[in-house]
Amino acid sequence: MNGPFFASLLTFSLLSAPIYAADANDSNHAGAIETSLSDVENDPQPAQLTELIENAQFALAYQLGLSMYSNWEGDEQFDFNFALAAAQTEHYNQAIFPFERLLEAYPNNLRFRLELARCYFFLNNLPAAEREFNTVAKNYPPEEVQNQIDRFLNRIAEQKQQVSQSLRAVVGIVLGHDSNINAAADIDAINATFYDTNNVPTLTGTLRLDDEQKSQASNYYQLQAFGYYRKPLSKRSSLDASASTSKKNNFINNNYDLTNLSFNGGYTLLRSNHSVRFGGLARQYWLAGETLQNQLLANIRWQWYFAPSWKAHSELQAGQQNNSQNDALDFNQWQGKLGVQRQHEAGFIQDLQLSLGSNIAKDSKNDFQGSAYYSLGYQAQKRFTDNQQIYALASFRNNTYSSAFADDDLFFAGEKRTDDIMQLTAGWVYNIQPTTAIKLHINHSKNKSNLELYDYQRTLIEAGITLAFK
Repeated sequence: MNGPFFASLLTFSLLSAPIYAADANDSNHAGAIETSLSDVENDPQPAQLTELIENAQFALAYQLGLSMYSNWEGDEQFDFNFALAAAQTEHYNQAIFPFERLLEAYPNNLRFRLELARCYFFLNNLPAAEREFNTVAKNYPPEEVQNQIDRFLNRIAEQKQQVSQSLRAVVGIVLGHDSNINAAADIDAINATFYDTNNVPTLTGTLRLDDEQKSQASNYYQLQAFGYYRKPLSKRSSLDASASTSKKNNFINNNYDLTNLSFNGGYTLLRSNHSVRFGGLARQYWLAGETLQNQLLANIRWQWYFAPSWKAHSELQAGQQNNSQNDALDFNQWQGKLGVQRQHEAGFIQDLQLSLGSNIAKDSKNDFQGSAYYSLGYQAQKRFTDNQQIYALASFRNNTYSSAFADDDLFFAGEKRTDDIMQLTAGWVYNIQPTTAIKLHINHSKNKSNLELYDYQRTLIEAGITLAFK
């Protein structure tokens, strides 16, 4: 390649290359000298095309390139500058062949491959665009370029989902150990006060807890299943539905065996770099084989890709909870979430989320069980290889209860409860095959309450295997 061509590559290096097509009407770069085709000689040379490109006068460069095409097609300097001008003015079909010729001659040139990938993308040749972007990514380009590639790959994935329906299912089994299956405090006794009919204390003493009321540890197994279906209505809208269930059986006894079943459905709209989903959720829980409680919730979720590799997300949901075993736990509920996610190069994702919510007792006499809460959570995920990743989560939640216990309560007369809950989670997933994965998962939570009976710590350690079907 000759000198002017290398100068062109230097000017439009990978670090400074515009990833998105410029406005074809914005043909003059700030500070550049205005130019028209009449200023160009009757026998234009590639150097003149290079000058227009370097001044970001892409529309004029494209027009000049068309007039030169029959004489200069195949010249490397001309091919690059003409293809770049065509791509920047959204004439992607004209840019494809020159970039392909250059790539045949220089297969290791990442700039040529990146520009070709962009053209494929805007021509909606998604498989070819994805292939070329991934080839560039495997060569560890600068972080700025990798971030732009990630954004294109995300958009390709979204578009592929929107044009074809998808159906998948996952089943799994987990073996684990739970250090506190009943989430009980590690105490042997609790102070109690008895009152007469006039609400006057008559007896104060200490009640000893029996073994079933104390913290219990157990090994367990858990069966899990999940199914998901997505039906596109257009390129910018879709319906989705999912169902999940799990059943945890403790080896020590069945008093705290928990089963749950949930259904989720929604309608999603895509607009530019925004998406909005309107949905609903139903959950049912069983404890020791008996109906425990159910939830019905409506929600709206919004996502905004506001910058390369950055996404903001929020959700608002409202509904109710009905407990079959304790009317004091019947609530009207609402919750709001706001978060931001960053996708780094090499498969590293971080997410920070703030949540606010409230459980409002349906009967005012049970306000001592209602609460308002806020929480802050951080999640990180790192993919080491195509089939191996780790993840971690740390969160803090504060529950402030709505009112004090009754003045004649046996244990907490006139006291108002507050809890601080801290949680740490870490895990590892390894895909043996595309449809088979093994996982290790560790979770530790600590509830610190101003009322000793509600203090507890709990650790779960589990390993499992999942099978996916599509």
